[in-house]
Amino acid sequence: MDMETLQNNFAALTEVYNTVVDLYNNEGIEPDDDVEDLLNQTKEVIEEVGELDEDDLDDGSDMEGINDTMVTLLEALEGIVDSMSYADDEDEDDIPELAYVDGAYANDGDGRDFVILFYTSDDGEYAYVHDGTDEAIAQYTVEEAELDDGTEYEVVTVGGLSIGYIDDGDDVYIVDLDDGTIYAAAHLTEDEAEQFYSILNDD
Repeated sequence: MDMETLQNNFAALTEVYNTVVDLYNNEGIEPDDDVEDLLNQTKEVIEEVGELDEDDLDDGSDMEGINDTMVTLLEALEGIVDSMSYADDEDEDDIPELAYVDGAYANDGDGRDFVILFYTSDDGEYAYVHDGTDEAIAQYTVEEAELDDGTEYEVVTVGGLSIGYIDDGDDVYIVDLDDGTIYAAAHLTEDEAEQFYSILNDD
């Protein structure tokens, strides 16, 4: 570990911190206590490291410890940028013409709606999700996951939002990722899907 590496990581951390702060202040990222805590931690580290010079570092272990802290914060902030959840969905003009494939709806019985809609387009596969609180539409990724009881399901991630999904061929279920609850869901027709995402196919 040398001073040049420390300075490079400090510069990278400062840059991504400023990026996240700008996005957060301009509603590019949903308000979130965890993000605010991370930004506050990073600000403190940047201020502390910015006041240091090589004489303040007693030995290599001091430099190593500071660098490890900066790298951890850097990776966390970069993760936010890479998978950020926009407060506003993409503008309609940014969404290509979509063809409906399938969708499902569930309710927790206490006013929370869960929706997942799948579409195809000339430039890829898209999904719309409402996770009970927020909504997003974008190209999506799918990862295999398993609940504590061994139930296998898919995690569908759209932008910064994720929802659990099970389709066994006959029945479909939505998994609340907050607590692992499985809700029986109903398949949606295209007309029903449009009610959940009203701007779809609008001129």
